[in-house]
Amino acid sequence: MGFIEEFKRAYAGDQTQRYSVAGIQVRCPHCGGEDFDLGSAQLNTAGLTLLALDWANRSASVLICTSCSQVSWFLVEPDRI
Repeated sequence: MGFIEEFKRAYAGDQTQRYSVAGIQVRCPHCGGEDFDLGSAQLNTAGLTLLALDWANRSASVLICTSCSQVSWFLVEPDRI
């Protein structure tokens, strides 16, 4: 999700959302929660870090459970439902 979409969602007060990955609704593996905050994280590798090319590494989507703060990682962007 881009910066503008995130800003609009936060401005509207819609802080959390439900998501699906591969057609299956995501539920927290710890508490069973269904509401998440979406974020992203860079997957650094030693080789590119050594060459100061961290920006070239892949990124992952992370879903943070709003109930218990469990973080779930996905290599694909989750779909909002």
